[in-house]
Amino acid sequence: MSDRTGIEWTDATWNPLRGCSRVSAGCRNCYAERVAARFSGPGQPYERLAATALDHPLHWRKPRRIVVNSMSDLFHQDVSDECIDRVFAVMALAPQHQFQVLTKRPERMLEYIARRDDQGRVPALDYAVLIAVTGQYTTPAIDLRCGWPLPNVWLGTSVKDQPTADARIPHLLATPAAVRFVSAEPLLGPVDLTAYMFGAHQTEETDWCARRLDWLIVGGESGPGARPMHPDWARSLRDQCAAASVPFFMKQMAREAPIPDDLMVRKFPDAR
Repeated sequence: MSDRTGIEWTDATWNPLRGCSRVSAGCRNCYAERVAARFSGPGQPYERLAATALDHPLHWRKPRRIVVNSMSDLFHQDVSDECIDRVFAVMALAPQHQFQVLTKRPERMLEYIARRDDQGRVPALDYAVLIAVTGQYTTPAIDLRCGWPLPNVWLGTSVKDQPTADARIPHLLATPAAVRFVSAEPLLGPVDLTAYMFGAHQTEETDWCARRLDWLIVGGESGPGARPMHPDWARSLRDQCAAASVPFFMKQMAREAPIPDDLMVRKFPDAR
């Protein structure tokens, strides 16, 4: 149940769901798709909520950074709001951890974070209260009435090139979150994120958005058929981050090539 991981920018993974389906060309060599096919077979992108895995973070007392659904996408169209509520309820009851939620579907993430029931309440927090009152787990005495968005949940989106950055990042920045981050992995072309780092961009949701990125992760593709990544693409993003005082994390080069010394930068955002 330790769920330790080799992902350099986190401490553990938590997979209450498994499986996914492609949303863009960046998914072409996705390892999670290959693993899902072994368990579910092709054409079955999602399994039911794994009850045996859902409560794992409630048993981890030592604080960790935890990637949520490294083998899937929590905001996939086949995942119900009620399923997402249960995942967020567990995160609410484990404030000692920092949860990192990464999606290729930030438009649904934005819709979900804005979701309320008929009484104006956040369904995920109502579910958290139900878990707490059962007494089955030792949960902290936290006030769930004013804790949304959750202060221990980082929300991020994946991009591979300029078009995906321009399509996805505005939805991310329009979403209330403690930390907003971008994973440029696999990075398949040069990307300019300057406007998103300084918070001076126009979106469909707002006239001029003052929100900015809090963290950038960059990585090349690995595994069978990995596509190349030019180191200058990563250097440009490193320099953009430095100019905007945004923490930059270089995860890996493409095809298991060594990271150049000048790109060996691995910074994290400040915990909030």
